[in-house]
Amino acid sequence: MSAMSNSFKSVRIIAIGNTDRGDDAVGPAVVQALQGRLPESVSAFEHNGEVAGLMDCMDGAEAVYLVDAAAMGLEPGSLRAFDASEKPLPSLGGAYSSHALGLSEAVELARALGVLPPVCRVFAVEAATFEAGEGLSAPVDAAIPKVTQALLDAIAQEDGNA
Repeated sequence: MSAMSNSFKSVRIIAIGNTDRGDDAVGPAVVQALQGRLPESVSAFEHNGEVAGLMDCMDGAEAVYLVDAAAMGLEPGSLRAFDASEKPLPSLGGAYSSHALGLSEAVELARALGVLPPVCRVFAVEAATFEAGEGLSAPVDAAIPKVTQALLDAIAQEDGNA
């Protein structure tokens, strides 16, 4: 693990995305919305989705909450939450993913290599566009408070179960 990874707290929110590709910026936007609202035991940061680096970010964590834009065939702005701790994720983007490998493949690779944290929750937000140079679409931008609250609720619930 890199020296930077050693400063990660054991509960991590990892926002996957690219702020220059339309709704792929939803993860980073959620991290911004969480500023000042997280317990001290939780770190939140952005990641570009590159698989090896993402596994580094998960390594050693007790709990990881991943936020990413997805193409699941739902209404743009729809939120789906998945518990990846016990079972594989469905495909969250396939050919539409802006990452070389999708989040589903990264989580399964982490599981196979034994670095998937005991708690791994994925918050996928249906995107309207992944076009380069575009900002967030209106429905995805409007979903940010809902996604933020869902993350806070999940962390509080998990903390209560510890």
